Amino acid sequence: MGVSKTQQRPAKCHVRTGDQVMVIAGANKGRIGTVIEVRPREQRILLEGEAAVYHTKHVRPDPQRNEQGGRIQKPRPIHISNVQLLDPTTNKPTRVRRERTDKGAVRVAKGSGHRFEAQ
Repeated sequence: MGVSKTQQRPAKCHVRTGDQVMVIAGANKGRIGTVIEVRPREQRILLEGEAAVYHTKHVRPDPQRNEQGGRIQKPRPIHISNVQLLDPTTNKPTRVRRERTDKGAVRVAKGSGHRFEAQ
């Protein structure tokens, strides 16, 4: 048997680390955040800012390891289809297409034509 296509190479993502995105579905719909990590194989991203979703874990104190107890909040990944890239010219969420240049693939906003150059 062969390996499935999703296991061979990660899926293409319309967002990259450092992008400003708006959540378009779920409890945080309409909120804006910054992408801090992209997981292409899982098709999930981690956000920071007002759009971030946190997982709270209750931890007991461990005096042997000199650890304090309490609640620890870690960012929870959300599905990549629930966010859209923010267009800096219109400050609204936008769809993106890819254009080939001599530098490589460049993302271009569908509505305004703004080019998101690689950093």
